[in-house]
Amino acid sequence: MKELTLQELKDIEFDILKMFDAFCKENNIRYFFAYGTLLGAIRYKGFIPWDDDVDVLVPREDYDRLLKLFTDSEQYRLYAYEREPKYRYPFAKLCDMTTRKDEGGYENGVELGVDIDIFPLDAWDNDLEKAKKEAKTIGRNMAYLGYTKLKKPDSRTPVKRFVKGLMMRVCKLFGSSYFVEKIIKASRKPICPDSAYVGCKTWCVYGARGIHRAEAFAEAIDIEFEGQKFPAPIGYDAYLTDLYGDYLPEPPKEKQKTHHSFQAYRL
Repeated sequence: MKELTLQELKDIEFDILKMFDAFCKENNIRYFFAYGTLLGAIRYKGFIPWDDDVDVLVPREDYDRLLKLFTDSEQYRLYAYEREPKYRYPFAKLCDMTTRKDEGGYENGVELGVDIDIFPLDAWDNDLEKAKKEAKTIGRNMAYLGYTKLKKPDSRTPVKRFVKGLMMRVCKLFGSSYFVEKIIKASRKPICPDSAYVGCKTWCVYGARGIHRAEAFAEAIDIEFEGQKFPAPIGYDAYLTDLYGDYLPEPPKEKQKTHHSFQAYRL
């Protein structure tokens, strides 16, 4: 099988996104562009040139409806732990199953295709300090989950490989499902419905920077992405500033590299 080029990956992901957008409109499911996809839309009106990335945030109520309403087809499959317990992520991926994605050193529990990431948008505690502590706890469980998915220690130095190998063995005793369930349970923790803070609690890679003022997501506005219009949070500037600081200038040339480490193929 021939490996897909970066442009071919973008084309496939954009097709998945358009299908997802149509499904959401048909079923009154709210969603917002997020992370690198939103950054690319604001900075370039499309994908970040050196990266392929489609990330969306779906408010929890709509996210749960999406998991119930979406029907898999021969081409498209919606993976979520709530739908497939072998799947090893605490958020959803919508995959094009006419392709395969190989992440090399990771075991995902299922065969994934080229995908877009669908993250639930949840409320944080109204107490900002409590929210920050919760983000740290979820972040630790995310790290432990990562150890359960590794096929072998991937550190360069012998000492780090030894330590990582020990962590892998301990975490694998618990299993991926144990940590996925802990993360999902924490994200669904009942709190004040009118919380001042929201964010993606199932993927706390940004720590406290992933805690955002709720008004940033009070409503959606249309933004351009690859020649079409898609929804973005009305407070996109505050959201992107939380995550990336001064987000408009391009990074230096040496940092203009994809952060993904996988190969993808057309079946």
